[in-house]
Amino acid sequence: MNARPPSELSTELSAFVATHFADRGSNPDRLIAESWYRSVHEHGLDPAQPAAHVQLEHHEIRLHQEEHHDFLAIASQGMEGLSRRLNPAGFAVLLSDRRGITLDARLPGQYSPYADSGLLVGSCWDESLVGTNGIGTGLAAGQPLIIHRDEHFLSSNAMLSCSVAPLFDPQGALLGCLNASCLNSGGPKQAQYLTLQLVGLYARLIENASFHQRYATCAMLTLGGDAGDLGNERLLALDAAGRILGANRAAFMAAGHGNALLGETVQDVLSTSLDELITLTHGGQRSASLRLEGGSALEVTLRMPSTPAPRARSERGLNVIPVEPTLEDLAGEDPGLQRCVLKLRRVLDRDISLLLTGETGTGKEAFARAIHQGSVRAKGPFVALNCAAIPESLIESELFGYRAGTFTGASRQGMKGKLEQANGGTLFLDEIGDMPAHLQTRLLRVLAERELVPLGAATPVSLNVQLVCATHRDLPTMVAAGEFREDLYYRLNGLTVRLPALRDRADRAGLIRRVLGREAGDEQVELTAEAMERLADYRWPGNVRQLINVLRCAVALADDGVIGLDCLPPEIMAVLAERSSVAQSLETTRDAAEAAHLQATLEQHGGNVTSAARSLGINRATLYRKLHRHGLTAPRR
Repeated sequence: MNARPPSELSTELSAFVATHFADRGSNPDRLIAESWYRSVHEHGLDPAQPAAHVQLEHHEIRLHQEEHHDFLAIASQGMEGLSRRLNPAGFAVLLSDRRGITLDARLPGQYSPYADSGLLVGSCWDESLVGTNGIGTGLAAGQPLIIHRDEHFLSSNAMLSCSVAPLFDPQGALLGCLNASCLNSGGPKQAQYLTLQLVGLYARLIENASFHQRYATCAMLTLGGDAGDLGNERLLALDAAGRILGANRAAFMAAGHGNALLGETVQDVLSTSLDELITLTHGGQRSASLRLEGGSALEVTLRMPSTPAPRARSERGLNVIPVEPTLEDLAGEDPGLQRCVLKLRRVLDRDISLLLTGETGTGKEAFARAIHQGSVRAKGPFVALNCAAIPESLIESELFGYRAGTFTGASRQGMKGKLEQANGGTLFLDEIGDMPAHLQTRLLRVLAERELVPLGAATPVSLNVQLVCATHRDLPTMVAAGEFREDLYYRLNGLTVRLPALRDRADRAGLIRRVLGREAGDEQVELTAEAMERLADYRWPGNVRQLINVLRCAVALADDGVIGLDCLPPEIMAVLAERSSVAQSLETTRDAAEAAHLQATLEQHGGNVTSAARSLGINRATLYRKLHRHGLTAPRR
């Protein structure tokens, strides 16, 4: 549906609301009416059905939180700050991932009423499951909103009042959302506006913390940044040439360029080069006033990589080896990966599409970046898009872009899509198996014709892009099931490289030592033999990403620079306890079997120790020791 002012409904929507929700007694705005419409016509839900909350099991919650460890760590301070302000007023504060599954929940004192309403960790609020609700509809709309009482699609959720703000990463991809919900609010919807402002503020603070963490090793330019305008500072991350690598949401919105800021230079945006900014700010030591072309002044602050950056956590990078690891660095000492790298080196710069497969956390994006850096396109842009992280309604414009005036609500300057942003460089499409079917067809055409026509454009744009795709899904099975286009699969699958799970890597011990060295930095830290053995034996369901998180925490917990078993997380120690129990059980079984065998042999030889020992192939002294160990006595003769 075309975007309209929030209070304006189309004739179709007005008729739909009058037919299905006349008893609600509310006048919904467009976003809520559209969500009601989706709930009925796309998701097949009935507003009278009871809420059937999908709740993850405890082990599923643990694995899910491990998978999102970095996101949780960055958001923790924002969650803590918001809950301190809202919990006393009866609000539950929740953090969800992009699928609407709650990762963290900070509840008021009375736990039970909130848990009974599904406001707890591991519950799923996807709009397709429970209809219109704060988390699910906030994610679908991609903007802050309030869902108040009977604006919820299911009548059984009408006791809730929810204020939600989506969270985006520095590339504009959806991370999840921040939500505050209260029960049985007696006031009008307008009474929740202050809550929404607070939620939006903390969402911006979390996004900015994510930005600082991601670009800790880059030059950082802050535009404006009035001390009284907390969370609204405009941030740009720059490479050594002054090219914009990332921007926070405030910068994107202020520029009015959509995501087209990415790949431009600071000279393009501010008519001032990076070298001039360094001079103006005395190498990043102080802020400066920059005179713009229109005559207005803009306060700017430049932080160079050597200057300590504001951060939510340690600046130690997430990469296993250097900031820009090569393919050989990533392969380590694993023979299988080394063979894969040899193949990759032979096809680089030959216009062959690459497909990276493997479990979540195996380092597919790191490999894609190394492929880019090792090619002739290294000086061009590297642009990444996670096909599973963006709502289906937005992914087309994100990938293909649009021109000014294409649709109501679009940027007045239009927006370059990821394909156009990557021109002359590399486009990395992560989770390609989650791309909607109708976009698979359009992508296939673009790849075949080497040109694209952005939405609303009349003239095609020529493309020169190296395509690297990745997925953890089984694409051949999806093709056989009709869930993925066969012709697109063969277009993407020039060379497939499967990245092994950490548990299958032959160089686990070496990889653990390299990650530990990276995480320890200048600290002198070592693993005890027992800790090293347990880490090497653990199955690592979260792969390298999980290993990094475990060792980062272990370094912080280490006493006198020694990481022992007490520094390892419960899930690894639980495996240790289970294995110890199994080993003890096996040992007991073996002892019982040996004792029975000795007893039977003695009986066969009429209690003659010499004869029994000879039969067993041992001497008399050894037999006596074994009998003593098992509490047996040789019969007197």
